[in-house]
Amino acid sequence: MGIDGSGKTTVARSLHESFTSAGISCTYLWCGWRGFESWLFKPFAAQTKHVMTRRGNEESIASAHEKIPFFDFLRWFDYFIRVCPALVTSLLKNTVVITDRYVYDVVLELHSDGSKSHRFVVWLLKLFPEPTIVFYIKVPPELAFARKNDIPSLEFLCERDEETQRLLKELSAHQVVTLDGTRSIKELTEDALRIATQLIT
Repeated sequence: MGIDGSGKTTVARSLHESFTSAGISCTYLWCGWRGFESWLFKPFAAQTKHVMTRRGNEESIASAHEKIPFFDFLRWFDYFIRVCPALVTSLLKNTVVITDRYVYDVVLELHSDGSKSHRFVVWLLKLFPEPTIVFYIKVPPELAFARKNDIPSLEFLCERDEETQRLLKELSAHQVVTLDGTRSIKELTEDALRIATQLIT
């Protein structure tokens, strides 16, 4: 976990390489949200986007959630059937599964406007397999903003950082390990590798 620019993907991939080099069966899964991508919804979503874009209705795509009944439910159902089967299959085949942008980050992305109640978020998290450990890469929003050029604004990152802190309080204290995101990728990977290796040995 971590705000944009914290180094989540870089550390996750580096950690995957370290496990593999050590002879530990490991797989990496990107579990973020990029729209409807499951086998059930992707064909329909792609065709709808094609038609609406061709007609010049790009703005209608972005506001679809305001018009389609149960849009949030459909969105989460799509995410569930895309991520969970792949995750369970990977767990059966590997000792370690590293998930980049797991459900916690997706909750922050899809409900950052606070539109959903606290009770809904807590219930939603229970539907997904609970990770053995969550690495939270803590980095000052100012530094994260300087690292990436596709972040809307510094204010956006500050708000997301506050939302992340609230969500972290919902996770088990023993489950979350905070890493100092101001350190190098090599140092972060070494820390994460040491902690994760202790868990599996």
